[in-house]
Amino acid sequence: MSRRRTLLILAAGIAAACAPAVFAQGGKKEVTEITSERLTFDYNEHYALFEENVVVVDPEMKLKADRMTVHFAEDNEVKSIIARGNVIIEQEDRTATAGRAVYDVESGKIQLDEKPRVTRGNDVLEGTTISFWRDLNKMVCEPRARLVIYPQSGKTSRAKTVSGE
Repeated sequence: MSRRRTLLILAAGIAAACAPAVFAQGGKKEVTEITSERLTFDYNEHYALFEENVVVVDPEMKLKADRMTVHFAEDNEVKSIIARGNVIIEQEDRTATAGRAVYDVESGKIQLDEKPRVTRGNDVLEGTTISFWRDLNKMVCEPRARLVIYPQSGKTSRAKTVSGE
């Protein structure tokens, strides 16, 4: 496998693996718990606002943020989820941090912005915006994409950096 293809697969794997289950629709129905200091639910405006110390614990991931807004359609189906302020998404050995994470249910697109960073072990992916689509196995990091890949343990070569201009 070419070095370029290996890097692309690794970058996609780091980002896609951080797609939190809170952003899932359908599939297994397992318990998800959301806690916050305050919850405002507005039936007329079709949204729920979780404020201060928001923590989402799901069997597949954990999300923390300062606030999270869930927007609903007229039929009460979730349309979008926006997490803001000190967003941290943890899943197994992967962590994503950003100032904001936006999930559009219809398209399956999750967008991290405001200094997004995705790490897996020591490997790091950064850019102005990191977007990935849950069902398409597709990821875009732009502009100023930067991927730092460290060698597997036991090897002595230095870290490799791949940057997009």
